[in-house]
Amino acid sequence: MLIEKLEEAKTTINQKEQIMSLAENLGCLFEVGFNIGVLADIQHQKYQNYFADLYSQDLEKLRLITLVRKIADAEKISSEGSIKNLERWSQYFIQKGFIAGLNFFREYIKSTGWNLNLRKPEILYYQCSFHGDNAFGCNPKDRQLANSKLLSQFLSADVLDSQLNNYVIKYHKKGEFLQADTLILLRYRREIRIICVDLSIFSIKSMEDLLALDDIEVLRRMLMKDIKHIRSKSVFSKLRIDTGDTQDFGLEFSPDLKQYFTAFKRKDKETAKLIQAGAYAYSFYNFLKKETDILDESKSLLFNAVGYSDVAAARLRQRNVNSLCLQLKNINILETCVDIYQNEPKEQEIKIARQEVLEKIKNNAKKSFQNGRNFAKELSVENIYGKEDKITQVIHQEKIDGFFNSVGIISDDLAKEMDVTPKSTLRNAHRELIKKVLEGDQTYIFLTGNPGIGKTTAIANFLKSHIDDGFLLFYVSPRTQVNVDLINKFKSKTDESLCSNNIFCLTTNSILIKENNGKITVNYRSNLRQDNFIKNTVNFIPFCRGLVTKPLQKTAHRKSPFYRETEDSIKDIGEKSAGVLYSICQGIHTTINQNISNNIVATVSIQSLRKTSNGGDTLNHLREIFKDAYNRNTGVMPEKMREISQRIKHIFVMIDEVTGDDSGVNFLHGIKDFLKDYNLTNPEFGFNTKVIVADASIVEKELIQQHLSRTSTEPDKIYFRSVGANGNSPLQVETFEFNKQPAIAINANSYPASSLDITYKVFLEFYKFN
Repeated sequence: MLIEKLEEAKTTINQKEQIMSLAENLGCLFEVGFNIGVLADIQHQKYQNYFADLYSQDLEKLRLITLVRKIADAEKISSEGSIKNLERWSQYFIQKGFIAGLNFFREYIKSTGWNLNLRKPEILYYQCSFHGDNAFGCNPKDRQLANSKLLSQFLSADVLDSQLNNYVIKYHKKGEFLQADTLILLRYRREIRIICVDLSIFSIKSMEDLLALDDIEVLRRMLMKDIKHIRSKSVFSKLRIDTGDTQDFGLEFSPDLKQYFTAFKRKDKETAKLIQAGAYAYSFYNFLKKETDILDESKSLLFNAVGYSDVAAARLRQRNVNSLCLQLKNINILETCVDIYQNEPKEQEIKIARQEVLEKIKNNAKKSFQNGRNFAKELSVENIYGKEDKITQVIHQEKIDGFFNSVGIISDDLAKEMDVTPKSTLRNAHRELIKKVLEGDQTYIFLTGNPGIGKTTAIANFLKSHIDDGFLLFYVSPRTQVNVDLINKFKSKTDESLCSNNIFCLTTNSILIKENNGKITVNYRSNLRQDNFIKNTVNFIPFCRGLVTKPLQKTAHRKSPFYRETEDSIKDIGEKSAGVLYSICQGIHTTINQNISNNIVATVSIQSLRKTSNGGDTLNHLREIFKDAYNRNTGVMPEKMREISQRIKHIFVMIDEVTGDDSGVNFLHGIKDFLKDYNLTNPEFGFNTKVIVADASIVEKELIQQHLSRTSTEPDKIYFRSVGANGNSPLQVETFEFNKQPAIAINANSYPASSLDITYKVFLEFYKFN
């Protein structure tokens, strides 16, 4: 009976090989390349694994020219020129797959935030195939033997001897995990991750698509096609939903999700591959749960299902790969993927599902407006029938109220809870809270919630009232105009001068440095001087209403950026120029070192953060600020730090709009290292050190810890969180620990008005299409 089943399976495989299309054949090469890329990174990083030489033996049997001949025979290609072109395309897809797999796995490991210096992840199971369809018959393998070696990565020989036949029969069916293209079981400490990738190519349909790859015009058209595809995607195609780690959140995905997946399913989209990968991941999870104890010992389990194509490989950096990242509590979504994939919807079912989803979208759109049904009715074709020859105006009005005004008076209960002055406006209560925490013990202060409540104003006012103590405010934001606005908060109320002769303001940017021949250059504002001067190689140029005045004279003869290596070889060595972050840090150091001022306001753009050639980044330049108090052999010099703190007590580093740029989180972590290196939180030194993070997008401590505690780049996402009992309160305060330091979050929940009147004016014009 078993022999008959194996023969039947073998016949099925042979039939499949005969009817495979060109796209499927080249897709197999892409899959081979992808898995070689992942395996290469595993080997290079020396991650512990249990597949030994399983895949290296298979790869030794593969020969490109043989694979190409097999594809040529299937496509009935006989001319040498066409075969040569097919060979180039085959190399192209293997190489493209290799780079895609290598980058995918490297970036995935990096995104985890694991400390690889302490411990490396363990590959408990790796599944891919370099035989069967993927080898085009070049590497024939007995299926029983192949699966025995595969499953021996985590199953004992005794278990395989008794259960292998059952496993092969059950888990080789459609949608079961032994059919997966790439399946990885990853463990780091007690964290378990199941990663399943399903691969395909969509850029090639037939032989006519195999254009000459040595033609520059063909390559240009291929590139433009990829660019056009990227541009066709809206910002919402990259959007993610994040429900957090809270167990009692209560968000449940609707069982009708199947209807949405079905409606948008297309054979030439990564979504179809995502559904397939989700089905395999669910099958593998059930196998592990039933046949092993691996999951019993885990602290957390995460599923990553990925639909990946050659088009996705070309645009991975744009984050358009279709993927699901799920916790165990949302495993029902993977179950939905199984249902869709194993019960492939017919074309008629897809059409019905699309119509039903469209109706749901329409109904939900109506709910988004007050009296939305009437609004939708006015926009309907029936309402404007007979008016096709003119522009039709539809007006809809609504009023949204219930806002807490930022100048409204807070309740006595809230004032008592927050320990602020009774009958205060929300803005004043918020300012009072900030003043308290700036004098308190917390190192990290997170100011979240609505913009325009007066976060930076409160900090500026605090520092203006502590001028005798001395201060350094280092302010970072994504927008240069905001930096200028911050400096303006220290101006006098009567004229353009600063509010105190003791204050010295600094800023810089790449244009200013370039205009000064790449020298270390800063703009400064001071009431005591307005001249150009140089101290410690730093060029100080005065502000004039936020603009540079009297720029230093350019050198007549610039050094050439080209270097002649040999008689017939010229190398571009680039133009040496001081960096923005380096310049501002040198400017701060010089201001302190030369006793120019004890009250320093320094601003710079987050975009000044750059990666350096040695693998580091420009945040190392922060060490320039207190370099006089640091010895490379012995570390920080306490007496020097105490000497500085007697002049400059308050050290505030503020990062505004931290989520407004990918560099914001990296900047925050650079500041963490800076505090640690110079022991700036040590009370013996006498500093009042604060790291202030301001952003309207992050509103509670769990989100702060998740989003800001690691430097890996996250995609655009919507965060869903339960607001809790105090969610509607105009002021909330939470204390917690961040980066092993005491932290506090102050959230303001208000609007600049108590109500909002909105008028929508929609103009409809009709065109007849033939």
